[in-house]
Amino acid sequence: MKTIQSQMDTQGVATKKLYEGIKVLDAKIREANSKKEQYIARAKAAESTQKINDMLSGMTGMTSMDAFKRMEEKVEALEAAAEASAEMTLMEEDLLLSSSKLELDRKFMLFESSAAVDDELKKMKQNLLSESFHTKVPENYESSAEFELEIMRNKICDDESFSI
Repeated sequence: MKTIQSQMDTQGVATKKLYEGIKVLDAKIREANSKKEQYIARAKAAESTQKINDMLSGMTGMTSMDAFKRMEEKVEALEAAAEASAEMTLMEEDLLLSSSKLELDRKFMLFESSAAVDDELKKMKQNLLSESFHTKVPENYESSAEFELEIMRNKICDDESFSI
């Protein structure tokens, strides 16, 4: 029993020390928070004082005409920026248009270079048309278009270079 009592006494002393330590730590935390709040208040006061002093130093010797002059300069600067922005937009549009024009020119050159293909297609059309005009449409076809379609099918099947 004595050992339990001595352990309880030891634990009681340790608990008291711990409690005292917590009190000291709590006091230090409150002191740190108080200092922090003081520093924040001092910084805000210094900032406000500086702003007021800057405003006062900027106003000395100024007339209403000086204020209008500054206002005019700001407006002119904004107008110049807007004008520069408009010019940049126009330049971008010009670049886009010129690149589109170059692309169209390139496509037209490709089309012009394929004139041989166009000529061949014309010859083929003329051959087909001339054959259809010279051939009488048999009675078993309802229209000349149907007959011409049949002729083209036969030509395709007869053509050895064409494979299905």
